[in-house]
Amino acid sequence: MPDSETPQHDNPAPDPAAPEAVPASGPPEPPAQPAADLEDGDAGAPETAQDAPAVERLARLRRLTRSRRLVWGAVALLCVAGGTVGSILGAQTVAHKDANKARQASQQTSADVASTLKLSVQHQEDFAIGATTFFAGNPKASPAEFEAWARYGDGFHRYPELAKLSLVTLVRAAELPAFEAKLTGRPLKLPLPTRRTIKGLRVQSTPSTGSSLRIVPSGKRPVYCFAIAGLPRSSARYTPAGLDLCAVTPGLLSSRDSAQSLYTSASTGHTPALGIARPVYKGGVPPSGFSPRRDAFVGWLREVLLPTVVLRQALQGHPEGAVRLRHRTGSSNVVFNAGTPGPGAQSTKTNLHGGWSARTFGGPVDARVLADWHALVLLIAGILLSVMLAVLMVVLGAGRRPAAAPAVKPREVPHEDLYDPLTGLPNRALMMDRAQRMLARASRESGLLAGALFIDIDWFENVNDKLGNTAGDELLRTVAERLETVIRAHDTVGRLGGDEFVVLVESAARGARLDALARRVIEALHEPVNIAGFGPSIFLTASIGVAFGRYGTPDELLRDARLALEASKAAGKDRYTLFNANMRSVIEGRGVLEVELNAAVQNKQFFLLYEPICELTNRTVVGLEALLRWRHPAQGVLPPENFMALAEETGLSVPLGRWMLEEAATRAAAWNVAGHHVSVSVPVTATQLGRDGFATDVRRALQQSGIEPSLLTLEISESTVLQDVEVVAARLQEVKQLGVRIAIHDFGSGYAQHSDLRRLPLDFLVVDRTSVAATNDEEYRSWMLQTIVVLAKDLSLTVIAKGIGTQEEMITLQMLGFSLAQGPFMGAPVPAEAVVERVFDAGVPGGLIAERGQYTS
Repeated sequence: MPDSETPQHDNPAPDPAAPEAVPASGPPEPPAQPAADLEDGDAGAPETAQDAPAVERLARLRRLTRSRRLVWGAVALLCVAGGTVGSILGAQTVAHKDANKARQASQQTSADVASTLKLSVQHQEDFAIGATTFFAGNPKASPAEFEAWARYGDGFHRYPELAKLSLVTLVRAAELPAFEAKLTGRPLKLPLPTRRTIKGLRVQSTPSTGSSLRIVPSGKRPVYCFAIAGLPRSSARYTPAGLDLCAVTPGLLSSRDSAQSLYTSASTGHTPALGIARPVYKGGVPPSGFSPRRDAFVGWLREVLLPTVVLRQALQGHPEGAVRLRHRTGSSNVVFNAGTPGPGAQSTKTNLHGGWSARTFGGPVDARVLADWHALVLLIAGILLSVMLAVLMVVLGAGRRPAAAPAVKPREVPHEDLYDPLTGLPNRALMMDRAQRMLARASRESGLLAGALFIDIDWFENVNDKLGNTAGDELLRTVAERLETVIRAHDTVGRLGGDEFVVLVESAARGARLDALARRVIEALHEPVNIAGFGPSIFLTASIGVAFGRYGTPDELLRDARLALEASKAAGKDRYTLFNANMRSVIEGRGVLEVELNAAVQNKQFFLLYEPICELTNRTVVGLEALLRWRHPAQGVLPPENFMALAEETGLSVPLGRWMLEEAATRAAAWNVAGHHVSVSVPVTATQLGRDGFATDVRRALQQSGIEPSLLTLEISESTVLQDVEVVAARLQEVKQLGVRIAIHDFGSGYAQHSDLRRLPLDFLVVDRTSVAATNDEEYRSWMLQTIVVLAKDLSLTVIAKGIGTQEEMITLQMLGFSLAQGPFMGAPVPAEAVVERVFDAGVPGGLIAERGQYTS
């Protein structure tokens, strides 16, 4: 029993030295497990009432742990599901984008191949026109003459697809002995031909005629078709002398009467080829009647082409491309292929002129995810990443107690699709959106007007050309910074692309002063720009178009601002222009003028005037300059400056220039035949000179007119030369080989260098004294003219002065060293019908009469 003096406690403190108390019966109770050990297991329930709070706490911990695991598991599953769905959607987007790129590449390939084929067909047609013109003018040409012409034209070098070129004539049975004699070069020593003898010759040579001509295929026919001259690319392709092409080419005789070219399949060895037989008539043009065609028939120009050569050239740079070239006219239907279209390849059909069509095939296009390795990689990587992220969430969530979720920093939305990466300004898409919002506000508030400043940097392309793109980019960044400093806080400035900027302005209707903002922009850009590493400062100017008012769409607002910008540029640049309704009417009038210009070409409303060019030493006419005029049905006679720029834009300057060449050359040839030895100068536009067929146009004009080539001068503007000196020099060398002469007109208005002039095959420099120096200082103008004379002498060129209006000007130019001149004082431009009477028969320039050194009109 316990000691009665010892105090009693409910929970006495254990004595560490005392032995552990043991109950009288049964094993000892196990010690209580700590909460950490009970968290994940089932502990035995305490048997004392004092442990009830601990039991409740342990149960709550178990419930919280299970809930936390369920939550993290659900988050992990959502992560996997969301990642998988996102990966699939992203992969599909990538696959569609790649398919669109492949589709665009296929379309571009088709366009490139079709353009190359169209140009090749046009080149071949130009060459055939020259050959038929030669044959029409020389129906009895010898093989040597034909070979000389072909070598001169360098057809086999310029046209690698040309395998054989020959002239074919029609020989009747009775003409066989004479044809053989001409072919062999031996005189005809046959008795008067009899029907039997002719029949024998018609089959093949017989002992009775002494003929050595072997006709293939043999047989009796009323007419034969033999090649009288031929030029193959290789000796293995010579046409046998006795091969009857009418017998082996069905439809050849029919083409004589129909005046239609005959297209047939041919072969050169193992290579498929195309044979073209073009009927040729006297004068180069087929008569309209059946009998006149037979009477005027000369023969056929026969070409053998290798279309596969052209097709291979067209497919260069497009390894996955293929093309099928077809010609179908009447009964002709020939097809040539190059390349093999792949499965799923996109195809495009293009109609070329003259019955030709091309079907081009690009690369395959497949929008499936499994067919695009970019999309497949994205799909697999996305799924793996989502699974790894889910595992990481489960591990981290199971090993940590619940804690407050950290604040997630919002992800920054990228702006690459809304802002210009170079300047940081809003791009076109964002500017159009803001313009739409601005116009919507202006429509709701009656006192608010919306406006825009369309800004274009003057001469910006010169900075890129001379200093490079790096300097140009730095310049654009500087412009953007200055624009941001001059606009108001609620205005918006953006870059549309290139060197074009737009400022959107909204202001009260009564206080709209956009002209003041435009002046501030121009003044801000006048400050010099210093670009590190690029030498001296750059001085900027800008042209600005201003439009404001009530508009329905942003396109209408920017359209009017751009029209005002074009008016600023036309007025001399470095200024601003406010839009007015007349500008829109000018654009509409420009469209009407384009329609009238097309009709004028068809209705032959153009004619030429001829201005005399005189020798100053003896006052005689040595040349004429052809000047184009338009006899407009409503506006009267129009000079070239009223329509030639539009003709250049629309491509009509090419047929106009071709007509001018032929008309002027024909007139000059007639005057020279009549005894008036005079040359003619014809202006040539940049579009004409840029065509590959320009040399063919000049050659055709020379052949049809019969003029001596040295009497034809082609005038090229100095601005055309400066566009690309190397290309212009190569093109001028090509036409210079024909024997014509070359002149640069309006010389001194540009900045052609001495080294550039040396590379060009020039004969003349044409100088307009009124525009060579923009000054009223006659001493400075005389110094400039004298400098040009010295430059011309150094280059062995002749200088022609234009715009001579008085006798004093003529005497001054003669003292400066000029030998040729033209202008009102020397003689006004006259029509072709009046040239003989008012120029040649007058005896002196333009009807001027020389008496004792005095000149009166």
